[in-house]
Amino acid sequence: MGRMTRGLIALVAVLGIGYAGGPAAAAVPARTDVKVPAAQAASNADEVGIQATARSVRCAGAARAAGWTGENLVISVAVSLAESQCVAGAQGYNGPTSGCPNGSLDRGAWQINNCYHSWVTDACAYEVYCNARAAHDIWGWSGWSAWATYTNGSYRNYLTEARDGVNNSGGGVYGTVNTGGDPLNVRSGPGTSYALVGTVAHGTTVRIICQTRGTRVWSDVYQYWTDIWDKIGDGRFVSDGFVHTGSSGTVAPSC
Repeated sequence: MGRMTRGLIALVAVLGIGYAGGPAAAAVPARTDVKVPAAQAASNADEVGIQATARSVRCAGAARAAGWTGENLVISVAVSLAESQCVAGAQGYNGPTSGCPNGSLDRGAWQINNCYHSWVTDACAYEVYCNARAAHDIWGWSGWSAWATYTNGSYRNYLTEARDGVNNSGGGVYGTVNTGGDPLNVRSGPGTSYALVGTVAHGTTVRIICQTRGTRVWSDVYQYWTDIWDKIGDGRFVSDGFVHTGSSGTVAPSC
C-alpha cells in the first residue's frame, strides 16, 4: 500500500468520514485544519516583532541543545547563519578536490560536508538538531577552523542577530504561520479531533514550546503529509504543516 493511501485512510478515520477504498478521488487532499473565515483570526501582535530573528532563535535552540555554551554558543549561531541562514535543507556544492575528486555537498544548517564527514547521514544532516550535534562534534575535534565563514570572518556580520537569538531562545523556538492566507486552527491537543480553541492569522510568528506526534495532516502549502504538532501555549496546538520553521522535521524538544 502506498504512503499516500495509508495517510488518507488514517486522516479519514480521524475525521470520521466514510472511506470506499481504492485510489483517492483527488490527487491533492483538501486541507484539514485551516479555518477559512479570515475575519475570525487573531493577529497576536505581541509576537510579530520577533519574526526577523526567528531563524536565529531556531538555530540557538539547536546549538544550545547540542552542547555549546557562552560565547561559543553565539558564534555557533552566527556561523550557521553565515553558512546557510539556518535553513535545514540548505545545500552547497563544492567542486573536485584532492580529498573528494568527484566533488562534494555541504548539507544543512551548519553545512556539514558529505565527503569529509560522510559519517553524518543525510537524514541527520538535514534535521536541525541532529545537524547541530554533528557540528558540535566536529567543532570539538577541530575548532571553528572547519567552517570557511569563520576563517574568512563573514560570520561576524551575524553576531548581533545570533546574540539576540541566544538571548530569546530559552522558551522554545519560533516559526511563522504559513497557510497561504487563511487563519490556522488552534486545537486543545495534537490532532484534528481535539477541540478548536482559537485561530492564528497567516504570517503570525509563534513560539514553539515543544513538538509531538498526532493526527497526520496534508499541507497544501508545502505539499507533504506531517504528523508533527507544535505546542504554542498551554493546551494550544497547531499543525506543523502550516508553520514555517526551515525544516519539515522536528526543530524543538519533544513534548
